Amino acid sequence: MHASAVICDERVIENQQQSTCKARHFTAIEGIPSTYILEKLHQLGPRYYGDKSTAFAELYVEGLDKPFWVHEEYLVLQSVFFQETLQNVTSGDIITITLPSPDTFEPMLQYLYDGDADKWYDTFTPDNYLGIWRNVESLGLGIEARAICLTYYHNEIKKDLNDDMVDDDIIDDMIDDDMDDDNEMDDEECIR
Repeated sequence: MHASAVICDERVIENQQQSTCKARHFTAIEGIPSTYILEKLHQLGPRYYGDKSTAFAELYVEGLDKPFWVHEEYLVLQSVFFQETLQNVTSGDIITITLPSPDTFEPMLQYLYDGDADKWYDTFTPDNYLGIWRNVESLGLGIEARAICLTYYHNEIKKDLNDDMVDDDIIDDMIDDDMDDDNEMDDEECIR
């Protein structure tokens, strides 16, 4: 299952429609590790989360009735989906995305801004866990987000499954295979 996006440019300047064809790529400052940049962004995240005046775009998630005012740097550094989607977005655009579990998106977005793993973890429940995992997969979030999901799975879901005497080897294998795929991709990226 993958997320999808519709980009819509509804800005009008001097009665002329703005072009939606401008390609845009976020590039980090050469020589500065992205982990350092992300650490600094997370420190500033609570200040910028939901800030309409500094937002890059207005994001809607199908199934939710509220806009999210988002900043390009927070999304492209942590999500393969947003790296690809925001390439053709210009400042002020309206973006609509489809996710497997819209209801779990807002706490995930807050996590992308503040990096507070504990706060995001506390929003997980046995009922919403699978939806969160599917959103993480759809958005192509990194190893840190996946580790938080796996920690919850091992601490809460697997424990409950074992308590119910359910054989969860299939689920473990599925998650382990996914993590192995991520590690292989990381290795391939290092080789390039």
